[in-house]
Amino acid sequence: MSAATLITGLYPPAVRQRWGTEISREVAEAGIRCWPDAVAGAARLWLHPSDWPGTLTGQTRRVLAVALFAVAAVTALLLRATQPSTTLTADPGHPATSLWLLPILLGIGLGTPLPVPRRQALAHLTTVSVRTLAAPAAALSAMVLAANSGVVEQPTGFVRVALVGCYWAVLTFTALRLCSLVARVAPAAAMPTTRRLCAALLLIGAGLALATGQSLFAVVWTAPTAGSLAATLALGLLTTATIRAGHDLRPGRTPAASRPR
Repeated sequence: MSAATLITGLYPPAVRQRWGTEISREVAEAGIRCWPDAVAGAARLWLHPSDWPGTLTGQTRRVLAVALFAVAAVTALLLRATQPSTTLTADPGHPATSLWLLPILLGIGLGTPLPVPRRQALAHLTTVSVRTLAAPAAALSAMVLAANSGVVEQPTGFVRVALVGCYWAVLTFTALRLCSLVARVAPAAAMPTTRRLCAALLLIGAGLALATGQSLFAVVWTAPTAGSLAATLALGLLTTATIRAGHDLRPGRTPAASRPR
């Protein structure tokens, strides 16, 4: 696969469908010197969903719904990576440090596609869910069984590295499959309106902003580590991207009619 194809794949689906061939050709002709600008252009377009062309009815809302769950999945992985933590905890015993989860959960609820109350639609949803989640469910079950089997206790060296790698591979795979499930059921589900998606993005962004503030406070007042700094930076980037995309969806915005630059 060429670099031009990979870079073109970074653009939102609607943009790829409308201008993908032209973007790929221009990147291939310009060579490596244009790669940073092309990648930056893809990032800018993800922050401006109102500029996406209307190639398919409801496509923008479906893509944004999947993006919401992708942000939630990355946040969950970051939360797991920073555990144990007294600043970013989902423990009900520490409600003060868990308040940032409330707007995120509310935003996920607003942005979730709802199943259509028809027998055929529900049967399709069940079938797709089973097919999509069967593999991650099996992987998680195998991981739990291995952890509680007692076969490997206090591993060291290569065994420990391999087990940790498998652990994160399973979590990442599960997160990807959950996002894939949303993408697969979205065409047959009742999608949230643009206003709801806007509110969902802003709520999730607000929750991420609280999490970033708590994490930054911990970094400033305690001995920072590479992991805590990376988590804070990642949360900050997610916050900026989510709020910017939500702000772009606010009422009054109109899609661009020409190819974005």
